[in-house]
Amino acid sequence: MTVRRERRTDRASGAVREFWRIDVAFEHPDGRIERVRKVFTGPKRDAEALERQIRSEMIHPRPPKEAPTFKQFVDETWWPTYPTAAANSHTTIREKQSHLELHLVPFFGAKRLDAINKALLERFVAAMYRKTKGKTASKTLSPKRVKNLLATLRRALVSAVEWDILEKVPKFPRIKAPEHAVDFFTREESTLVINAARNAEERALLMFAFHTGARAGEQIAFEWGELDLRNRFVCLRRSSTDGTVRETTKSGKPRKVPLTASLEAALRDIRHVRGPLVFCQKDGSPMTLWMLHERLWSACRRAGLRRIRWHDCRHSFASQLVMANTPLRQVQEWLGHSTITMTMRYAHLAPGGGREYLSALEQPNHGHLTATRGGAISNSA
Repeated sequence: MTVRRERRTDRASGAVREFWRIDVAFEHPDGRIERVRKVFTGPKRDAEALERQIRSEMIHPRPPKEAPTFKQFVDETWWPTYPTAAANSHTTIREKQSHLELHLVPFFGAKRLDAINKALLERFVAAMYRKTKGKTASKTLSPKRVKNLLATLRRALVSAVEWDILEKVPKFPRIKAPEHAVDFFTREESTLVINAARNAEERALLMFAFHTGARAGEQIAFEWGELDLRNRFVCLRRSSTDGTVRETTKSGKPRKVPLTASLEAALRDIRHVRGPLVFCQKDGSPMTLWMLHERLWSACRRAGLRRIRWHDCRHSFASQLVMANTPLRQVQEWLGHSTITMTMRYAHLAPGGGREYLSALEQPNHGHLTATRGGAISNSA
């Protein structure tokens, strides 16, 4: 009999726990020995029934379940479930859907999940590097784009493992995606742009971007109720993308940024009753990203400066703070970065660039120091 009663005493409480130990061993015709051990806490008859079931499955094993194709898994299981369950934003959902429709399903669609291995993944990467985008045949997919495609594919395969559809995730090739250089305006340049505004509202709009580091969506969704003039800070807690407002920022956490004196005065000057939004159109409706860029680019042109993206106003905010020797942790908090890694891209702008620490390598000027054989140092002064 492979079902036996066992007792265990808990050392801390002294309580005695009884259970059934199921131990089944079976020798297959090819000489391979299979053994299954289980612990069962129900009645003995149920433990014996479970033992018979285990032995029956050893003698007559079920044929392995055939893995679905990638297209079947995505269409029938993953896509109807994952984005909603993971609470992805609508922009993330749209990006993943683009990855699937344009690249992943056309390449992996007919492949079964368990046939996706590293060799196939490397062929996919090579194919993506040769693939052109848009209407021009001269522009191929960037390493960053290919890396994002692999991230979506890996997320789908991880879900298949978590849902017991796939045994394991294959090893993915590593993609090195070079970081893009950060463009920004100096304090003098951003001041020129702000002063080139056509009216008070445009001036406050530009100053808000340069003085808070808010993302475009956060500024579009910013309301008067989130402006605390008494304690002199703005609270960024919402974001808008393509007209859809989310009650959270990109990082998922609200953050407070202190008001500068000039920004406080600019916001007081434009107080209006067109609606809850601070920056809005004449009828109170939300602005669009294009409207923000139009105002920024026209101010850049009048100031005689190059044209930058709206997001570069955020880079300017961070860069100017770091150049003023603001601690990176403080910059991280105001920017709302989840990790310090993102903020470290501005570290090279700190005054001195770390050169002040190299003084530790200099020898004191008390005579000429000479290294002797064996590592000893002698003073020749």
